[in-house]
Amino acid sequence: MKKQLNQNQTEVTEQLTNLEQNGNQGQNKSGSPKHEPFDLKKIAFIGFFGGVFWNVFVYIASIFDFMQISPNFILGKVSLGNWINGVWGQLLCIVLFGIVSILFAIIYYFIGRKWMGVWPGIFYGFFIWLLLFVLLGQVLFDLKPIKDYSSDTIVTSICFYVLYGTFITYSVSFNFHEEASYLRGYSK
Repeated sequence: MKKQLNQNQTEVTEQLTNLEQNGNQGQNKSGSPKHEPFDLKKIAFIGFFGGVFWNVFVYIASIFDFMQISPNFILGKVSLGNWINGVWGQLLCIVLFGIVSILFAIIYYFIGRKWMGVWPGIFYGFFIWLLLFVLLGQVLFDLKPIKDYSSDTIVTSICFYVLYGTFITYSVSFNFHEEASYLRGYSK
């Protein structure tokens, strides 16, 4: 009986030692968890999905005349013919914005992944709106000055981009904090 008890204790001690060694593999010499490179696939998926998802709503809002700007503004200075104003052109532009949105998600990962809450998303979405419609709108996208659009267009587009920014920031921050808690052996 004592032999079996000693053998069980030895096995438990070995298992605990193995667990400690496995837990410390994710740490550097200072004892803090080492951060592995970010998962580009996840961040790219978040950005692409967010861009496509919210631009579908922009397209629907433009169909119902809530907005004077539709997703095809992204190809405003490119002469592709009249088909760009049709459904296939709009879908192409929605996918293109999804690809551009990957860049917005990666940028947020590097500048704000540690910030949680709604406010970072509101500010980031509003910043993207300012960037696309006010700063670069006339230069890159052949948009009219923002003052020439109706208040419905301005308010609706700001709301969509704030929601888009909130989606990106929440998803990227959640992904970062989930991985960080996993790397440090999170347990409650």
